[in-house]
Amino acid sequence: MTASKPLDTAVNIIAAPLEALATIRLKPTVLLPLFAIIMANTAVVFSYYSQVDLAWVLETSLEAASEDMGPRQRQAAADRMENISPMVVASAAAASSALFLTVWLFLNSAYLAGVSLLTNDDYRRKQWFAMLCWCALPVVLGHAASVANIFFSDATFLRPDRMNPLSFSSLLDLESAAGNSMRQFLQSMDLTAIWSMGLTVFAYHAWTKKNLFESALIVLAPAILLFGSILYFTSN
Repeated sequence: MTASKPLDTAVNIIAAPLEALATIRLKPTVLLPLFAIIMANTAVVFSYYSQVDLAWVLETSLEAASEDMGPRQRQAAADRMENISPMVVASAAAASSALFLTVWLFLNSAYLAGVSLLTNDDYRRKQWFAMLCWCALPVVLGHAASVANIFFSDATFLRPDRMNPLSFSSLLDLESAAGNSMRQFLQSMDLTAIWSMGLTVFAYHAWTKKNLFESALIVLAPAILLFGSILYFTSN
């Protein structure tokens, strides 16, 4: 029997994915998973900026992003950022993250709906959008681990890629990737993000009956294209 309540689906997407996916296919809702992910990410951002030394964060970010700046330009930029409130920075970061996530999921759902038109899978964009949102739900666990790490350790000079104890940077004790945005992003990825990607591939496989390799190529193509483009343009 398929779950009928959003909270049941939230439990089943982790404990019984096939049951959850059957429910999502019939009742494609997105409010709970999308809200949970955005709120969890917002909690991480505000927790981080309430504990970290903001001047250190801004200085580190400026050094990484201003290799082509002269000393005067760098100092002028530092002076402009000196009086910025941590809550202003946190609000901007949380809002931009929420917007990027929503747009990214929407565009991916439109892409999968386009693939469905070509392959006659008979799935609508609303169903794909719901599937993507629910399959991203495990990242909430990673966000919870980040909040716990921020409050139970000295986060004054905590690097962003070390916020999450499940990130590759934390688990592998990697050096800072300052100045390399692509490497910084990859080091910040954590096990729950990999879990979510794997779950999305499995969900596509379960719905369309395509083999896992083909499912992975289709599902991960937008991410590969995006990050490949970033890597190409930042390395030249």
